[in-house]
Amino acid sequence: MNKENIKKIQDRILELLPKNRRSEKSALLEYSCSELSRLVASWIKESEKNIHCFILKGDDVCGTQKSHDILVVIDENNKIYVIDPTIWQFFPDEKSILIGKFNSLNASIIATEEKYGGGWKISEDLKNISR
Repeated sequence: MNKENIKKIQDRILELLPKNRRSEKSALLEYSCSELSRLVASWIKESEKNIHCFILKGDDVCGTQKSHDILVVIDENNKIYVIDPTIWQFFPDEKSILIGKFNSLNASIIATEEKYGGGWKISEDLKNISR
């Protein structure tokens, strides 16, 4: 995984939105975090063969009492990437879907809690998601 691949994935997400409404991505992506996280996991698996993906679920995200799903990707070097395909519903001005790159799962969860608030945990192993 690298920044270029993450940018390509981000562009693919935005291409799913109608061209005339791409500026409204926070509203258009509001209830699709779970589906888009799984879709992005399958896209990543197409190009990165030796990865492992998980859904990280947060509750009371940004003090909204809403739940939110994001993606954790562990690469072949055990580097951990936290990716939020629908980041704009909480952070409309964010430039990247990459939350961060970490050396441990615990560090990635702590960083996610610091950014979004609420409580976060691994909720699903996507090892069987199709490519």
